[in-house]
Amino acid sequence: MQKSTASFPGSDPKEKLLKPARDIRSILRWGYPKFATIRFVAEHSRLSAEERHILSRVIVSPEKVVSRIRKKIACDSINNRDLLLDGYNVLLSVDSLLKKEPMWFCDDGYIRDTRYYFGKKNQAEDLEEALDSVLEFLSEASPKSVSFLLDSQISRSGELAGFIRRKIENYGILGDAYTSKTADFDLKREGGNSEKNLIIATSDGIIIDSVRQVLDIPACLMEKKGIEPLRLY
Repeated sequence: MQKSTASFPGSDPKEKLLKPARDIRSILRWGYPKFATIRFVAEHSRLSAEERHILSRVIVSPEKVVSRIRKKIACDSINNRDLLLDGYNVLLSVDSLLKKEPMWFCDDGYIRDTRYYFGKKNQAEDLEEALDSVLEFLSEASPKSVSFLLDSQISRSGELAGFIRRKIENYGILGDAYTSKTADFDLKREGGNSEKNLIIATSDGIIIDSVRQVLDIPACLMEKKGIEPLRLY
C-alpha cells in the first residue's frame, strides 16, 4: 500500500520547529537535562506554549531511546498474547488520529499526538469511534486476552469501563475493563512482571521505561491506513 501524509488542518506545524529540535538534540548529547534544554531553546526561538509542548512530546533524551525502541513489538506479533491497554492513553491518541490531529513520530520510535490539553477530564467523552477502531484491530490480531485499565480519577471512568466490557463482548474478544486509582503504577507493575509476560499498549514514556514489551496501537492503525506521521528531522 502506498502511504500518504495525513491531511492535517492549518499550516504545517513542523516547519518552525525543525531547527529548534535539531538544536535541542545537539545539546542533549552533552548530557544536559531535557526540559531545561527545551525551555532554553524555546525562549531563544520565541516558541509558544503549544510549540514547546510538541517538542517535549517528540524529543526524547538519548539515553532512553535505544531501550524504548527494543521494547516495541510488531503489530502482527500479539497473536495468543495477553494485552493490557493504558486505556485513556490509547483511546485519546486514536481519537486524535481519527480527528486528523497531528500525529508525530517521536525520537524513541513511538507515535504521539500533541493535542494541547493539560488534563484528560474534558477529553474523555465520545470515544466510541476510537474504541471501535481499537477493537477492530485487536479482533483481527487475535490476542489471547485484552484488558483496558482506566484512571478512576477521571470523571465517568466507571461508566466507560462498563461500556468497554460490552463492546469487547460484541467483538468476540476475551477481555475486561476496570478502573484504578493507581493506574500508572499498576501498568508498570504488571508490565514489568516477567512471569505474567504481558504486552502493555501505551505511548507514555514513563510507563514504557518500566515494562518489558510495548505495543503502539496508533502506529498500527496508521500503518494499516497508510498514513505517515509528522517527523521533526
